[in-house]
Amino acid sequence: MNCVPAIVAALLLAACGESASSVSVNALVDDPARLKAIRQHCKSDRANADEVVCRAAAEAFRRRFFAGTGGPDEYRTLADLPPIPPSFDEPIARDAP
Repeated sequence: MNCVPAIVAALLLAACGESASSVSVNALVDDPARLKAIRQHCKSDRANADEVVCRAAAEAFRRRFFAGTGGPDEYRTLADLPPIPPSFDEPIARDAP
């Protein structure tokens, strides 16, 4: 009978651990392709997406952004690059003839 409280405490502590479906923020920071896929899934289907995974993806994106690691090496092909806004192609009024 003396070991019952210890067993109950051990079971409660074991239940408080991370779930198996959670994603490590550090793993997402190191894998930009997986981060992009998870962010896209969270953006397109937020109601059915796992909230813990979406929060981990947001935190990983924030860390990459502020660390400066989300740079040119992240884009593998020209199709991955974001489109150039049309305002960059227009001449400035003072340069026009």
